[in-house]
Amino acid sequence: MQLSNTQIRILPARLRQAGFGLVELLVGMAIGMIILAAASTALLSSLTSNRDSIRMSRLDQELRQVMTMISRDVRRATAWDPAVDVARITLSDSLTLSTNAVGAATVISTGENLGEIGDKAEGGTLVYYNGTTVYTATIGTFDEGNKRYNVTITGTDWPAAVTTLDGVPAGTWSILRPGATLTTDAVAGTPGECLLFNYDIDASGRYESNEFYGYRYDATDDAVEIRTSGAGGDTCTSGGAWENLTDENAVAISDFSVDITPVSVTSSGMTVTVWDFTISITGNLKKSDGSIDSAVQRTLQETIRVRNDGLKKT
Repeated sequence: MQLSNTQIRILPARLRQAGFGLVELLVGMAIGMIILAAASTALLSSLTSNRDSIRMSRLDQELRQVMTMISRDVRRATAWDPAVDVARITLSDSLTLSTNAVGAATVISTGENLGEIGDKAEGGTLVYYNGTTVYTATIGTFDEGNKRYNVTITGTDWPAAVTTLDGVPAGTWSILRPGATLTTDAVAGTPGECLLFNYDIDASGRYESNEFYGYRYDATDDAVEIRTSGAGGDTCTSGGAWENLTDENAVAISDFSVDITPVSVTSSGMTVTVWDFTISITGNLKKSDGSIDSAVQRTLQETIRVRNDGLKKT
């Protein structure tokens, strides 16, 4: 059946709008592809940014672990654990010397506490200040039975009064522990440096082979090394046992520098030295193939104050 023009014009609107035209469809597809491309680009950028952030965090974590370890060690450098007992006893006990002349002598305590320090003070320096002059003696062996030290008076004769009862009054004497190492040195031919120090970790009163510590730059592995054992005469390049502290397979250290800023003050014949260290570590993360990733680099720097001030006779 054929419809007249009048009948066609009154057809419902839903019959006259059956779908999109070809042009409309193409335009819609183009807009969709543009949106999809933009979303893909944003996703790729986000993934790349997250990857770089994770790699930088990994490098930062590696360097911070090393810096934290160095910082904790350096802060307690030169520590001598019996020093707490020395400070307490010197404030309560007086001393008497068997002689006041330079050379061999015996220290007798008029209190009952000297034995608590015992042989931990052997090799130390006995210091006496009478208000005008500082006198010193080297501490030798400790006589456990009589609670006395064999000492050697050095420098000049002590005042004659020290041979009488309570001749060295409480609060005027102390014991200094020698042999503490706290030095820095350049590592020849490398952009790095070395730091040596020690502390009496087992409170034995002596600096033993496992109590001489250090950190240095290793140009062979591009790593920071730690000294695991050593002796008082060892240097950054001779003596002692060293091993890598940083993972040379994951991180390449390009610089390890140590800047020491000692400040010394002299008063009453004694010199007090305060140490500040500024330590800087620069490293790059390594790729899976072992090559250095130049885009992932980090530098950490920290200034460390050594808790134990240096003290010596001027």
